Amino acid sequence: MRRTLLAVAVGLLTFAGSAWADSPIVRWSRIEGVIGADVAEIRVGPIYASTRWRTTGSGSAMVNLKNGFLSFRVTGASVAKNYANAPLGSPTPAGGASIGTVVCNATERFGPIEWANTPVLITKVAGTMSFEGFIDLPASCGDRPDEVVFLIRHPETAPFFGAFNFYGADRTIGSK
Repeated sequence: MRRTLLAVAVGLLTFAGSAWADSPIVRWSRIEGVIGADVAEIRVGPIYASTRWRTTGSGSAMVNLKNGFLSFRVTGASVAKNYANAPLGSPTPAGGASIGTVVCNATERFGPIEWANTPVLITKVAGTMSFEGFIDLPASCGDRPDEVVFLIRHPETAPFFGAFNFYGADRTIGSK
């Protein structure tokens, strides 16, 4: 009986492994805040960085390029420059809105830049942003995983018009 159960378990693991083997997973082990976009332009294609400096305590993100599953979490999102309405070190306020964006062909060397957004996310806990779900990725994302970028942006409304404050850093590409 034990051998039969072991054989079934090995078979299931082999099947699960082969199902993920052709599904590129892109991971970012850190989420960084944008600093200095008011001094020098920072952008990914037509998406500009916000000039409002930000920093993070910790964060990570991952996306499955085959099925569009995206997961990210950021904690300690804070203001990294002193502003009249937001002192240095203030957490990103609860109730603020953001969107996660996966950008494909980010350098435009291999084709036009394309991207997919999460729905608008409302921050429930000051300094924390998270999402777990599926987004409608363009097919080009799977062609060049090394050209995929992750951003956290303002919604595309005034006053920031979709500018990004955070980005995925320390990217790895794998199949599991």
